[in-house]
Amino acid sequence: MARTQAERRADTRARLLAATIDCLVEHGYAGTTTQRVQERAGVSRGALLHHFATKEALLVAAVSHVADEQVNRLRAEAATGRPVDEVELLTGVMSGPLFLAGLELWQAARTEPVLRAALLPGERRIGAAVRELLEELAPRPERDRVDVEGLLALYRGLALTSVLREDRGLDRQVLRRWTDRAPGQG
Repeated sequence: MARTQAERRADTRARLLAATIDCLVEHGYAGTTTQRVQERAGVSRGALLHHFATKEALLVAAVSHVADEQVNRLRAEAATGRPVDEVELLTGVMSGPLFLAGLELWQAARTEPVLRAALLPGERRIGAAVRELLEELAPRPERDRVDVEGLLALYRGLALTSVLREDRGLDRQVLRRWTDRAPGQG
């Protein structure tokens, strides 16, 4: 059965977003060009421009896509109903291509105001989803928003500095020490 125009459009858009994520991970923000994305997605220049008139529009859509996919991963984890270890949860969610692409976008947002503005809503969604999931799967009455935000910031910082460290096991140790301390015990 032939696909509808809407299905073909959605498929093209999904391929462009996936290609953008791949390019961000492989080439970084500066090396992610619309031509690279177009070639990787296997679409024509016209198809790319139909969906995203500018590189900024493509990256803004990629920002939203990364946030949505991260939130979906968190919700899928919650749906299993299994008890979850905080460190393992964050290591699972905040690693891999989506996280690396997100880090590239974060770094670029420092000097790109349009990108920075586009990142804010997605980051709020991700933060809220992480808080919800931790409250549901790894409840701690003493944990508050500052604890979760601190844990997320710590993990992002570890990820950024990991390129200069050979011992990835240290990340888990640092995170474990952070999560094992209840507020007021440090």
